[in-house]
Amino acid sequence: MDKEISGLSAVKGDLKELVVSHVRGLIFEKNLLCCGDQINERELSRTLGVSRAPIREALKELEEQGLIVSVKYKGWFVADFREQEFFEINKLRTLLEHSLFEAIISQGVPDEELLRAERLNEELNEIVESAELGERKAVAFAEKEMEFHLCLHSLPRDCFWTKKMLRNLSYQIQCSFHRWLYTEWQMKASVETHRMLLQCLKERDMERLYPLLSRRLGKYHLASPEEMPRLEIICDEPLASQ
Repeated sequence: MDKEISGLSAVKGDLKELVVSHVRGLIFEKNLLCCGDQINERELSRTLGVSRAPIREALKELEEQGLIVSVKYKGWFVADFREQEFFEINKLRTLLEHSLFEAIISQGVPDEELLRAERLNEELNEIVESAELGERKAVAFAEKEMEFHLCLHSLPRDCFWTKKMLRNLSYQIQCSFHRWLYTEWQMKASVETHRMLLQCLKERDMERLYPLLSRRLGKYHLASPEEMPRLEIICDEPLASQ
């Protein structure tokens, strides 16, 4: 009897994860669900061939992750990030990454481990230089930007809790990257900031790393394109147009 209950729990858990993965895919990969869109439980049940129970469990988990919200008497909706929430998420990411980068610099990492991050940044630059236009280009950049940051998160040998907290925030971070579409000059600024960051890590230069990260902990004010050449350090956060 205990084995039967355990088996049923495992199946139920798998179905919940199936729904979670499907909804994330609709938001991040297929862009079929946007901010404010309602999520139809009945349609999910029909599409995935699962009962409403695991669907509701999955939606509750997605709500805890901040991707969707429940509105009383109306249903479930894709979360619409406010500007202040965007700032908060990215400040948290910056603080956590600061801890990781300190560990990388104090421990050191082989150059070959930084090569993957450098290649990802070059792929980001290729997106910037591509002929693709508008929202499609911004979405492709946001996807690769997330991949770049996840690569950095994997570099330190320890920092168990910092990595765990970043993993728990990863969907909110990804959501913020997608919600605030990059402009062309912001993409270029991001790539250049990554280059400076990777140089600091490679040379184990904590003195240059501190001001680089401190600027991101300010008010996330991005200079205008005209100001960019005068900046020693360029913030890489995408913002809504002013």
